[in-house]
Amino acid sequence: MSASNTVPVALGERLARHVRLSLRAHEVTRGTPQFLILFINSICNLKCAHCFYWQHLNQPDDLTLDEIVALSDDLDPFDHLYLSGGEPFLRKEFAEVCLQFIARNRVRHIYVPTNGFYLDRTVAALRRILENPDLRLFACELSLDGMPAFHNRFRGDERSFEKAMGTYDALAELQREDPRLRIHAISTVTDTNAEEIRRLTTYLYERCPRMDHHNLALLRGERKDPELREPELEGFTRLWEYARRLWSEREAGRFGSSVDPMLTWAKLRTAREQRMVVPCRAGNLSGVVYANGDVAICETTESHPPLGNLRHGTFREIWFSEAAEEQRRRVRCRACHCTNEVFLWPSIVYQPVQLGRALVGARPWRRPVDLPVSERVEVRMGPDRLPVE
Repeated sequence: MSASNTVPVALGERLARHVRLSLRAHEVTRGTPQFLILFINSICNLKCAHCFYWQHLNQPDDLTLDEIVALSDDLDPFDHLYLSGGEPFLRKEFAEVCLQFIARNRVRHIYVPTNGFYLDRTVAALRRILENPDLRLFACELSLDGMPAFHNRFRGDERSFEKAMGTYDALAELQREDPRLRIHAISTVTDTNAEEIRRLTTYLYERCPRMDHHNLALLRGERKDPELREPELEGFTRLWEYARRLWSEREAGRFGSSVDPMLTWAKLRTAREQRMVVPCRAGNLSGVVYANGDVAICETTESHPPLGNLRHGTFREIWFSEAAEEQRRRVRCRACHCTNEVFLWPSIVYQPVQLGRALVGARPWRRPVDLPVSERVEVRMGPDRLPVE
């Protein structure tokens, strides 16, 4: 199964886009973010131990649909929309929000992490969104922390893993109808679950044939469980290399697959050296809008607190304020560092020198040797039963 069945993009259009975003990355041009993280709601049904947003969940002041439409109207056209939460699919106007950004801002790629708990809501929303022919890719990322017992305990609900697998099955059927829908998994690696995720990624590869990517993120932010720590980096590297070999056949042709090794190279160097390895374009290419309307240049609130709120000013007033310029100056001076993929990805790809460094460091053209069945870890859920059909 190949992941290449998305809407083709003409080479000329891709080159023009790359030049446009590279000019923005180097501040030759100015404008609103081209990669927007929008916390579509704060409502969540789970209590994840690693959540960095836990203090802001389940609040009564989420932006209304009209306020999100006003935000959209104030933004330039942009390509990539990252929807976060809460649990994003609990937003009853989820489809309306996506369709607004597709129509008004010419968004063509949407990425959404989800705990997979709400099958019917998810499928209904996606069916509406996929009716729009202008969308090129919708990546639904099932957030999983380990095998069932660990995951359910980590998430605080004994049905969580089973619900996610049921949602995968429904998404797989929908993907047969429309290959613009891509199904990914995402796991946050901590000091407690590296071996769990090694078993999990094997399980997902065998159980979920229409899933084509498993993203491994490093723990970050002020997590709900203060006892959690970042994983040992050599162990994380071995885990990533195992997953890369396992998924290599499905990764071939996937949109963005060539960037993943460069992201991992940058994340590991940043974590090891505790400094900004790739000059970050947060506040330039990328920006954040939280569920309550707070605007920020980055999700790392410790070093980049919100600049203002959409209920007290327009996005452009906040984005081009002196406070925003001061934070951008701090980023340019490398006063911070993080391993957030949403900010690293455009910072690598749209700065030619950094892209060259990452290419040399990661060598993404080297396809990993496929992992034979004999080298896969055992993924038994019980003493006698494999959890695959």
